[in-house]
Amino acid sequence: MSAFVVIDLDIAGPDGFRQYVEGAGPLIERFGGRNLITDENALVLEGDWKPSTLVIHEFPDRETVQRFWDSPEYQPLKDLRRKHSTVKVVVGENPS
Repeated sequence: MSAFVVIDLDIAGPDGFRQYVEGAGPLIERFGGRNLITDENALVLEGDWKPSTLVIHEFPDRETVQRFWDSPEYQPLKDLRRKHSTVKVVVGENPS
């Protein structure tokens, strides 16, 4: 059952954030995840939500997302991300 991490990303420090991506990308892959979308111009069809950058990752399941999120390897990357960006993150699981 795939789980999708949906991120509303606002980058404040591009150079520092690039360091985050360089570390987080391989770690996401190691946990079986992959990036599906990075869109700086998401189309809003209804409502007032307009993410600066819309990012969607796919993982095998919600438990894997939680293991990735809580992993010791990800903690310093989270700190780096928080220093150079602001995010809102939700996880949804596909029941089929």
